[in-house]
Amino acid sequence: MLISFEKVVAEIEVEGKVLTAWVEKSWVMPVNRDGEYLFDDADLARARLIAELRRDLEVNDEAMPVVLRLLDQVYSLRKALGDLNEAIKAIPEEARTQLRAELAKVTGKPADGDES
Repeated sequence: MLISFEKVVAEIEVEGKVLTAWVEKSWVMPVNRDGEYLFDDADLARARLIAELRRDLEVNDEAMPVVLRLLDQVYSLRKALGDLNEAIKAIPEEARTQLRAELAKVTGKPADGDES
């Protein structure tokens, strides 16, 4: 479902010119349909996050791209780990046991227990 520019402004409680600036800086990338910005749920969540970072943590315009890039990396890594976890669950138990043993060698932590 796509959300109008006006609804996003009201939802995150920022001025329209502020949200427009975020779009122009590519901090949020909504669809531009016939000159009107339309936001999906992910765009709304990102705009809300930016508003909170600015309001609650006082992240300034110079630091925001770095913060957003780091957060994007964290989300990507979490997704990759989730995908890896699902793949591990699909392999035979013998292979999972061997994987736990190899991880224990690398991390120095005991291999007991199934954390996959």
